[in-house]
Amino acid sequence: MNSPLARYLRDFGAEAALLAAPIETPSHFASPAEMPALESFAQTVEVDLDAERREAYDEGHLAATQSLTAKHAEDLEALKEQHAREIEQQRLQFEDGLADYLSKALPDLASRLSAELSEATARVLSPLLKEQVMRGAINELVEELKPTLAKEILEQITVFGPVHLCDLLKVQLEEKGDAVSFVHTDDTDIRVEIGDSLLVTRLSAFAADLERVLA
Repeated sequence: MNSPLARYLRDFGAEAALLAAPIETPSHFASPAEMPALESFAQTVEVDLDAERREAYDEGHLAATQSLTAKHAEDLEALKEQHAREIEQQRLQFEDGLADYLSKALPDLASRLSAELSEATARVLSPLLKEQVMRGAINELVEELKPTLAKEILEQITVFGPVHLCDLLKVQLEEKGDAVSFVHTDDTDIRVEIGDSLLVTRLSAFAADLERVLA
């Protein structure tokens, strides 16, 4: 091949010669004869199965315990919150019920207390009222008897009634002496007989009205 074309064309003969040349093995690679047997790299490792099982069990037990503890704490917290909500709901219901009860009961209670107080006051004052009315009736009776008692010649006067009223009247008629006689009875009223005339107090009617008011 002439030199002008040789610069641009491949020399296939040179490449074939190069491929046919033997390849020398570098000195730092050992030959197969010098390499050790594969069995020399294999080592026997003994495994403690019981220890492996215990370790696996401990790890699983720890993980389960932690999971259950966390779940228990979560459930307990939820239960506390639910309990607190129920207590608050019951408190609100109790307050609403109490307010409703008081709004209905207080007026009735006030009315009953007022009635009972009035009744108690009336019962305390009843004996005093009766005493005042009886003394007033005796005084009125004496005033009505004065014209008769002023006469020179007195007719026989007979007084019928309870002991305590006869005693009150006797004090005021004491100066007339034997002209007035007293007959004790179980009646409420005083009855005075002067000949054909009759005077009667109205104490029984007053007592009946008073008892009706207190009933």
